[in-house]
Amino acid sequence: MRLPIASLFGLLAVLLAPPVFAGPGDKEANQGMNAARGGFCKRAIPLLESAESQRHRPSSAVPLADCYVKQGDLLKASDIYHKVASEKKAPGYNARDVAAITSAKKKAAQLDARIPTLVVTPAEPYEGLVVEIDGEVISEPSAPQRFDPGEVLVIVARAEGHEETSQKITLKEKQRREIKLRLKPKPGGKKPPEKPVAKKPPEKPPEKPVAEKPPEKEPPEKPVAEKPVAKKPPEKKPPKKPVAKKPPRAAEKPVAKKPPRAAEKPVAKKPPRAAEKPAEDTPHVATGAHERPKPAVEMPEPTPPSSRRQRDMWLGAGFQGFFIPQLMFGLLGEGGRDVLVPGGDISLSTRLGRRFDLVFSVAYARFWMDETPFKPKGHPDTDYEIVESDLQALQAGVRLVWNIPLDRDELFAFRVGAGLGVGWTFMGDLYRTQAYPGDAVPGDPGSFVPGDPYRYVKCRGPNNPVGSFRYCNQLDYDADHYPGYVEPSWFTRPKGRPQGLRPLVYPWLVLPEIGLALRPWDRVAFDLRVGASVTGLLGGLGIRFAL
Repeated sequence: MRLPIASLFGLLAVLLAPPVFAGPGDKEANQGMNAARGGFCKRAIPLLESAESQRHRPSSAVPLADCYVKQGDLLKASDIYHKVASEKKAPGYNARDVAAITSAKKKAAQLDARIPTLVVTPAEPYEGLVVEIDGEVISEPSAPQRFDPGEVLVIVARAEGHEETSQKITLKEKQRREIKLRLKPKPGGKKPPEKPVAKKPPEKPPEKPVAEKPPEKEPPEKPVAEKPVAKKPPEKKPPKKPVAKKPPRAAEKPVAKKPPRAAEKPVAKKPPRAAEKPAEDTPHVATGAHERPKPAVEMPEPTPPSSRRQRDMWLGAGFQGFFIPQLMFGLLGEGGRDVLVPGGDISLSTRLGRRFDLVFSVAYARFWMDETPFKPKGHPDTDYEIVESDLQALQAGVRLVWNIPLDRDELFAFRVGAGLGVGWTFMGDLYRTQAYPGDAVPGDPGSFVPGDPYRYVKCRGPNNPVGSFRYCNQLDYDADHYPGYVEPSWFTRPKGRPQGLRPLVYPWLVLPEIGLALRPWDRVAFDLRVGASVTGLLGGLGIRFAL
């Protein structure tokens, strides 16, 4: 009877077993991932936790960690990210699992920077020190401990012979906090007096007077040195000084030099001054006294070189382009790329005063952009589109420029200014097309998962290719964004559709604009300028001719 009974149980197991393609936890995983994509983490967390408890798959673990992050459980999310990031592709993993492993490495690094840490450092060594945080004993309190931000932590510390202390703190994201732990000794403790006994510095001060420096100063070598000094006076004993030097000095004093000085002033200086006046009519070759060349040295100083002639009107032309960094796309959404907008301009400038130029210009700009993924900020990955542009625009503007000469001849000049104007896109269009992950397998809806947006490809139509219904659909505002769609102008609004985004007329502002001018010839100047504008970083190189 054992064989028939065993066969019966085997038959029941086969009949009641789920299909091969639906493994344990797959149903909960799919439901949880869909809820997580829609932003319903409260519903997704229990479903994904149930799926992970039955079997582990990176494609369901990463969405679970994403929901933990949104709920503020950063430690749980970090553990999952690191676990998935350390995995390697295993048999049975599909494209979603591989993409989840790749994204987990990046998300783990970003999340670790957000998790706050706490370090408890004892101010001095305490015997039998025990530190508890939220009731859990920390074996190494001086090592950084990670905690979720916003959580109230209760820190309790105790040691032998000291009173127990406790405090509450709350950590913020990215905070790195350190607490200096100081414990108060108990009144009847015997250990506090041991600290002054261990002090050895009082023994060192008596050693300083023992120093041998004072005995070195005691030897009477200095008076011995004074004895040879006393030998010098006998050398000065000869009476040569009072016999030879004193009489001439005594004779010089009564000869008082003051009268000759007083006589020299009225006698010597008055006649040369009277002689100088008639000497002005004579040639300047005769210079009798030393005082006469001084006025001749001062005369050639006021001889400034002639300055270059000022030109009031200039006609110029040159290259003018813009550089739009990917960072500017990030202000409005996700995706984008660096874009270079070439062009040129023609300008007419007039001088205001001596240092200011008023410049009127007309410029051309070609806003060409290759296929670029982009989606608005806060939208799901299913809203990525491939955006292209071949717009061409004309810009008219006026600038005020301040010229600062760098040399006397105004060969070089530093220029600072600002400008404003208006632009008009007179030609070209803006194209938008829905997109889906390029790594997806047509016909397998499970393979259509978010990935690198720069590998997305254009949708060929609604749910085309098969399985791309979440990306290539007709339910959202971009329902008709398929190959051939042209974005309308923002002055038009198609019936039943949102307002167009193609710019037709747009403001133009440059602030600041700085540059360098080179004027090698009187009527020719070269200008190099850079600046910041609403259409990107401005750069220009041109030439001007004086009218």
